[in-house]
Amino acid sequence: MRYFYMVATGVGLTATVFSSCTCHQQVSQAPSVEEATWPSGFHASGPKITPQVQVQAPVATPTGKPSGVLSQSGGPTPTPPADVPANWPQEVPIFKDAALSQVQNLANDAHNVVFSTAAPVKEVSSFYRDKMKTAGWKVSEEFERPNHAFMKFEKGDMVANVTVVEDVSQPGKQIIAIMYEKVQPLPFDEF
Repeated sequence: MRYFYMVATGVGLTATVFSSCTCHQQVSQAPSVEEATWPSGFHASGPKITPQVQVQAPVATPTGKPSGVLSQSGGPTPTPPADVPANWPQEVPIFKDAALSQVQNLANDAHNVVFSTAAPVKEVSSFYRDKMKTAGWKVSEEFERPNHAFMKFEKGDMVANVTVVEDVSQPGKQIIAIMYEKVQPLPFDEF
């Protein structure tokens, strides 16, 4: 009998706790930015906090289409188009009929050069795999899917990543992104 009273008391206390839960009630709308930034509690009398201004990264500037990128034999021209960066590796070919879309300058004098083409992903990835190997680049990473391919090439102190992917904003077009950089020595001893 004593056990019955203990269980009944426990159930009653549990019911009381859960009945005071506000989970079933509708929550008011979240406070606005101005309301959310005012200090409260011990800091209410301190300086007022103002919202931070958000800064957006600069957008790469589109460039024009290069002309005469590849010779009729499919090999790269001796000099790349003027729109690619001055330090463009001469042995990195540019796919035939590829239009230069944008150049992004990255840290450590690296660049991401983006092209557009109507050729299928498989054709473009095969072109880069074959031409880069012929030019002495070693493939260190690679994967390919029907609508996406990635290859990482290394040659001496240079690294070039070639990404080929369908352009979802332009059906029938593919994006070729070539990110290249000269590998810098680490500022500390390796262990």
